[in-house]
Amino acid sequence: MHNLLSKEKESKENESKDSEFKETKSEEINIHVIGVGGCGGNAITNMAGLCQHSNIRFTSINTDISALHQCNNHEVLLIGEATTKGYGAGADPQVAYNAARQSEEALSTLIENDTIIIIIAGLGGGTGSGAMPVLLDIAKKNNIDVMCFVTLPFKSEGSKRKEIALTALQEIKAAANATLVLSNDSLMAALNETVGLLSAFRHCDTQMHRIVEAIITMLTKTGYINVDINDFSHILSLEGNTALGVGVAEDGSLLCDALTHALENPLVDEQSIIGAQGVIVQLTCKEEPSLAMYEQMLATLQNIIESSRALIITGVTVSAELPHFGEVLVIATGIPVAPQHSEIKERSEDEKSTESAEYTKLDQYKQLNQFSLLEEVDMVEQSRELEEYREFIGEMLPMKMNGSRISANLESKYFNIPAFIRQQMKQ
Repeated sequence: MHNLLSKEKESKENESKDSEFKETKSEEINIHVIGVGGCGGNAITNMAGLCQHSNIRFTSINTDISALHQCNNHEVLLIGEATTKGYGAGADPQVAYNAARQSEEALSTLIENDTIIIIIAGLGGGTGSGAMPVLLDIAKKNNIDVMCFVTLPFKSEGSKRKEIALTALQEIKAAANATLVLSNDSLMAALNETVGLLSAFRHCDTQMHRIVEAIITMLTKTGYINVDINDFSHILSLEGNTALGVGVAEDGSLLCDALTHALENPLVDEQSIIGAQGVIVQLTCKEEPSLAMYEQMLATLQNIIESSRALIITGVTVSAELPHFGEVLVIATGIPVAPQHSEIKERSEDEKSTESAEYTKLDQYKQLNQFSLLEEVDMVEQSRELEEYREFIGEMLPMKMNGSRISANLESKYFNIPAFIRQQMKQ
C-alpha cells in the first residue's frame, strides 16, 4: 500500500514537472504578430479571430487613429501623434518614417520581451512602407528575430505606388531575417474573377495565418522531434532569399505532395528553394506517420533543393485535433538571389545594343553591296555582267567626250549603270 502511494505521488510529481516544463517552454518563447498600416491591421484582425493559440500576441500599429478603432480583438499603438494628429501619413512614407522615429520609445517598449516578431504590412502606401523599416531597426538592435509578410500593390494602382513599394521592400529585405512577398495581382490569377474584393483579401490573410500558425505550433508544442528556437534562429540567419509555405496531406501517402504544395503558393510570384543553404521541415500529423513516407518526403526535399550540402532541420509533432492527416511547413533560407529586374533590363538593353550593332554592320555590308549587278548570282555571272558594262561604257565615253549627240535610250541605259562603276570605267 505504501509503495502504491509512493508511486502515485511520484507520478503526480513527474506530471507536475512535465507540465511545468511545457509551461516554461511556452513562456520563454514570446511570439508577437504585428500589423503595420491599414493593410497590416486588417490582416491582424482576421488572424486574431482565427488563432487557436493563447500564448501569442497580436498588435496593430498605425498613424491613423480611425483605422485603429476597427481593431477590436487585439492591442493597438498609435505612432507619431504629434506630427500626424492621428489622421494618417497621407500616403507619404517619409511622414510615416518620421512618425515611427518620434514614437521609437513606445515601439521599443512594445517589443522588449519578444523572442520572435512576425510583421505584416501592405507596401506602396505611407505607414506600412515608412514605419516598417523603423520597427525592423529597433528589433535588430534588440537581437530579435523578425519574419516579414508583405504585399505588393495592384498593377492598376500605378507606377508611383509600385516605386514606393519596391524601395521599401529593399530596406525590409536588408533588415529582416526572412521576407515573404505576396502579390495582389496574383489574387486574380489564384481566385475566381467573380470573387469579392474583401473575400480575396481574407483569403490572402488565411494563407498567411496558416504559415504563422504552423510556426507557432512548431516552436511552442513539444513533439517527438523538436525544432527549438536556436535551430529556428540559425536557419533565419542565413543570407539570401526565403521561401516558406504550408502543404496539407489528407492521408499518409500524400506527404510528398504536401511538401511540394507548400512551395506552390499561388499568391507568391516565384518561390524556388534550389540552392537553399538551410531548410526547416516541420511535419505535424494527426497520428504517427510511417517511416517510409517520412524518408521519402525528405528524399523529395533533397531533389528539390538540388544540393546535398544544405542544412536540413526536421520536426515531427503529433496533434490529435488536426482536421486532416498532416501538415508540412517548409522554411528555406539562404537561397541564391536571382538577378533583379533592373539588372535583367540592363542586360537586355546591352543585348539589344549588340544586336543593333550587328544589324548596323549587316546593313552597311548590304549598302556596300547594294550596287552589285546581280545580288543572287555567283561571281562568274557578275564578272560576265561587268564585262558587258565595260563594252557599253567603252562605246559611250568617246561619244560623250566628242560632244556627239547620244540617243535618249542609250543615255538612260548609261545612267542605269551604278555610279561607282561608271567612275571606274572612266579611269
